[in-house]
Amino acid sequence: MAVEKMKVISIVGRLSDLDTVAKMVVLDGNVHMLNALSELNSNYFELEASEENIQAMQELSDLRPYSEKRDFGKDEEILKSFHRIFDIKTAVYDKFLCEDYSYEKISESLIEEYDSVSKTSEEIERKLAVIEKKQMHIQNMEYLQNTGIDVGTLTSMHFVEFKLIMLAKENYKKLKLNFENIPAVVLEVATVLNNVILVAFTPKPLVEEGDRIFESLNYQRLELPEGYTGIAEDIVKQLYREIEQENNDIEALKASTENFKKKYMEEAQRAYSLLQLEKKLELVKSEVAMGLNMFFLFGFIPIGKLQGFSRALKDRFREDIIIITEDVEKRRGGHAPPTKLKNNRLFKPFEAMVNMYGIPCYSELDPTPFFAVSYMLLFGAMFGDIGQGFVIFLGGLLVKHKLKRISLGGILARLGISSMFFGLLYGSIFGNEHIIHGLWVKPMENINLMLIGAIAFGVLLINIGYIYGIINTFRRRDMEECLFGKEGLAGFVFFWVLLLTVVSKVTGMFYFPTIISAVLLISMLVLMVFKQPLANILKGHRVLYEESPTDYYIESGFGIIETLLSIFSNILSFIRVGAFALNHVGLYIAFATMAQMMNSTVGGIAVLVLGNIVIIGLEGLIVFIQSLRLEYYELFSKYYSGYGVLYKPASLIKETGNDVL
Repeated sequence: MAVEKMKVISIVGRLSDLDTVAKMVVLDGNVHMLNALSELNSNYFELEASEENIQAMQELSDLRPYSEKRDFGKDEEILKSFHRIFDIKTAVYDKFLCEDYSYEKISESLIEEYDSVSKTSEEIERKLAVIEKKQMHIQNMEYLQNTGIDVGTLTSMHFVEFKLIMLAKENYKKLKLNFENIPAVVLEVATVLNNVILVAFTPKPLVEEGDRIFESLNYQRLELPEGYTGIAEDIVKQLYREIEQENNDIEALKASTENFKKKYMEEAQRAYSLLQLEKKLELVKSEVAMGLNMFFLFGFIPIGKLQGFSRALKDRFREDIIIITEDVEKRRGGHAPPTKLKNNRLFKPFEAMVNMYGIPCYSELDPTPFFAVSYMLLFGAMFGDIGQGFVIFLGGLLVKHKLKRISLGGILARLGISSMFFGLLYGSIFGNEHIIHGLWVKPMENINLMLIGAIAFGVLLINIGYIYGIINTFRRRDMEECLFGKEGLAGFVFFWVLLLTVVSKVTGMFYFPTIISAVLLISMLVLMVFKQPLANILKGHRVLYEESPTDYYIESGFGIIETLLSIFSNILSFIRVGAFALNHVGLYIAFATMAQMMNSTVGGIAVLVLGNIVIIGLEGLIVFIQSLRLEYYELFSKYYSGYGVLYKPASLIKETGNDVL
């Protein structure tokens, strides 16, 4: 439940070994690549002066980027054709990646294999195109089925042009108003949605003038089949018979490819897997710096993966490779380390919702555990129901396992469990609070308790947010915000003093001296106003302000107003937790009342079922969004920046099974 620690790995080797090293990087799948020229030009790379490193040090004076990029477009098109012809799925298989191979030979073999089946493929494509055109003709001919028109006779007239056109209804109205000026006979034969289907008979000498009028109305000419005679109904039947024959021909052609499929299946799997590998290798090499004889490669790698990867490189290349590792914390600057979150199965799905706001910085605490727990509690408190929560839980499992939306399904399943837990506390099953006795409280019978409890829960979450924020600013060595910021220590003390003052005055539960309260509040405000000069004094900087003092104090003044407003708005925002818990019960009561008003038992049950569907679908979505809003606006603003870099290692998504592509 943390941000995984990284190290910088620097690899220097011979150019002749670059392809092999790049392949090991991709197959290891743990190196987040850095641009080598950027690293070297920024002087972040230090190579120890030694006899083993002399050649590499000489190469540093004459470096260039990798530029020998290859075009895999033709191979990709060929493989797509294979997949389409053989009806196989695309996947990368691990068993093909570890072998030694020559991609050029594989590419040549792929072209030869494709030539063997391309004629069959082209014939299938041609017949599919014919079927598509005939289906279009059928659709157009169906507009004429009730007219009794002999289409063959009309389309073969010598002195009159016959055509089928489609106009929008609005444009057809304009056409009717201008019938006397149209050099054609126009008849309406069908209506489709907002369009009208027409037949037009135009004398050949007047076709151009008629088309000009139709074009002004944005007409669409509907193509009719040529070489057919008889009424539309007979032509449609004939077209269907021809399509059936074309489909039979296609099936026969596909059957003839079965021998090719058996022969080339594994080669297609192998070629696709190695093509994806080669494309990844090109991406890795595009970040490499090249000298006359050596290459330089840099990347971030998780500490737990470093030893195994380094050992594999050393075992393969012995003394022909230089590997240097560097602690991220000791870097003087350069690229920010990428963030790789490491959470257990309970919290893992919520990483997607955290990343929606932004990627955590490498130096920040991972917000996922706090987010996950607080989000589940917020949702459950607002939507507490055993039956409805169980439906959401089942929906989450369905989304996860059937739709393969792992994160969303996992989140919904966990929210469903939280909803069932609070439903047990409230004693609610599908909205009914009279079936079981709640373990804690019935919301509608304890309205004040629900609202006050919501505020108390909000105060608890805000406090944790402050603590997270103070820790994060301390880890970033940002003493200004850590000690004197409105989300730092000064803001935290101000929040607690103000909270204790208000509670003591409103409830009378304890005595909090007004003088002490005023002194502390004013002191914290002064610290927040003068945070920048105070921080610079502590750091020993001579320059106290990063901008003009006037601009700084104007901005600080507005910052104080924002602090005061945000404290009250943050706390009051959590009232919605109690309000939605009450609303949840109230909405069910409304549907239950309507059910009682029905004259039949079946009708009443139907209303209750419909009510639960509305509550789960509509209110569940609203509560989902409102919980997210509380997290993003009331809590994340206290401690989370979201300016991190996502960890994207050079890797392949692989299949290990033996099924087809």
